[in-house]
Amino acid sequence: MSDRRQQWKIALSLAALVAVSAGTGAVLGHRIARQQIDARNDPENWNDYVSREFDRLIQPSPEQRPKVQSHLDNAVRQLQAIRLETIQRSTNVIWRLVADVESELTPEQRKAFEALKPHPSDLSLDVLNVTPANAP
Repeated sequence: MSDRRQQWKIALSLAALVAVSAGTGAVLGHRIARQQIDARNDPENWNDYVSREFDRLIQPSPEQRPKVQSHLDNAVRQLQAIRLETIQRSTNVIWRLVADVESELTPEQRKAFEALKPHPSDLSLDVLNVTPANAP
C-alpha cells in the first residue's frame, strides 16, 4: 500500500513540476515576445537596424555613409509622421463609431454600453508610446 502511495506522490510531484515549468516558460516567452514587438515598433530601432544591415551588406565608403544616413533619417521621420497620422485617424474612426452606436441606443442600453466604450486614456498617444514628429 505504501508503494502505491509513493508512486502517486511521485506522479503528482512530476505533474506539478511540469505545470510550473510550462507556466514559467509561458510567462517568459510572453515577456520576450512583448519586448521584441515593442522594439520592432520603435522607429529609432528601424534606423539602427537598417543602418547596421546596410553597412554589413553594402559596405558603403566613408563618403557615402553620411549621405545614406541622411536619406535614412529623412525616411524615418516620414514614417514616424505617417504612423502618428494613422494612429490619430484610427482613433477618430473609433470615436465616431462609438458616437454613432451610442446614438442608436436607448438610455438603458447606453448605461450598459459604458462598460464597452473605450476611455480617452485607452486611445491616447501616451499609452501607445508615440510622440508627435515635431516633439523633441
